[in-house]
Amino acid sequence: MILIFLVFLDSVLARLCYQCASELALINWSRYGLPRLLDDSMMANDACLDDDRLSSHVPCNAPCMTINVTAIGGKNDGRVVGIVRDCQTYFVSPKSLPEGTTHMCRSSVREMARSQRINVTFCYCEGNLCNGNRSPKHPRRAVQRIHPGSSDASSVNWSFSTYLALLVFSRVLD
Repeated sequence: MILIFLVFLDSVLARLCYQCASELALINWSRYGLPRLLDDSMMANDACLDDDRLSSHVPCNAPCMTINVTAIGGKNDGRVVGIVRDCQTYFVSPKSLPEGTTHMCRSSVREMARSQRINVTFCYCEGNLCNGNRSPKHPRRAVQRIHPGSSDASSVNWSFSTYLALLVFSRVLD
């Protein structure tokens, strides 16, 4: 019983990270030099470009991550042309940030076709929903109505795991 509790405790205690990708980020994934996707579950959603419209999130035991792709030069100079927000599971590191650090970024300039240049900035942070500019006071819970096909299905899984872990924990205490 204790082993089952410990397995579910990990998902209960995990922080949440926003998970989304803009359409251009997914279409141009390899052209932008982004890391290979581990699965194909991410759907394009341009709401990812707007912090006020973020909703989909996943439990995460690593730093949260934001990848901003910004145009350099031309009519779109300085504009974010692609964005990805997720749990940092793409790379071997960082699995955690240096001690005393809650936020870290690194950037690189890449050459695209027709001499177009982009700046790709990888930012990592530790904190609940830290990969958005706002941190909601109350993350979504299972009590909220979830519509079929909604991008909030992950909150139902997390809440179910929480419920199951609490159930197992209450049995252990009996």
